[in-house]
Amino acid sequence: MPNWMDKLRGMMKPWTTGTEPMELRRAVLDDVESRVVLAGSGKKVFPYNRLEIRLLADDPQQKEEMEAIVREAWDLRRDVTSRLRDLGSSVPAGLEVEARVTSQPGLEFGDRHWNVIYHRIEDAGPAGPARRATLELTVKQGKAQQAVYSFAGQDRITIGRLDEVLDEEGRVRRRNDIAFSEEGEINRTVSREQARIAWDAVAGEYRLRAEPGASGTRILRDGRTIEVSSQDRRGVRLLSGDEVYLGKACLKVAVRAAG
Repeated sequence: MPNWMDKLRGMMKPWTTGTEPMELRRAVLDDVESRVVLAGSGKKVFPYNRLEIRLLADDPQQKEEMEAIVREAWDLRRDVTSRLRDLGSSVPAGLEVEARVTSQPGLEFGDRHWNVIYHRIEDAGPAGPARRATLELTVKQGKAQQAVYSFAGQDRITIGRLDEVLDEEGRVRRRNDIAFSEEGEINRTVSREQARIAWDAVAGEYRLRAEPGASGTRILRDGRTIEVSSQDRRGVRLLSGDEVYLGKACLKVAVRAAG
């Protein structure tokens, strides 16, 4: 029966199994709509405040094209908000919508090229900022000034090639806290302004963000690759065991709770 129902839905809404960008966008918004619940007295509620949208590309070229569309042409948070309001549903405060494109198929996609993971993150209230954990980064590939870096009190950690980045007039415009050297094939794949890590005091976590124009920044986590985009202003949370690739250089992550 479930398979028959899935086929019927596919016949009625063929875009749910489509691969074109506009089909994927429509399917995602329809799925969001299906999660709205009736709360009585004519009220409608959307019970989630964080959405993780995953889009599946068939090959690396399509992945690049889809990433450009998501980054430059779409505003999925606005689209989700608009769809909810059109339905007469409440919109959760602090709604977050994160979209990523992958070319690695997984069971979560089934016969579709999209998947939405819904979360309800409860507000911790005015309990104050979380105690800062220590971030330890070990150089696995490439050569930096140190083999291991440990940070416990910095709000921002900059990563790149060379200690200092100069502007056209020779003035220092950036100092890298983790500085890869100029020599070596692997090191040359690291941009001078590659990435930054910021401490989120409210969430109590470190988050990685790529710099605009830098070479590829990605995280390998449990055998799965997570692309880090400069367009994602919030960045990607770092977890112990992550391997952060900066071009071909690599840092191993360890997050140690405050004592």
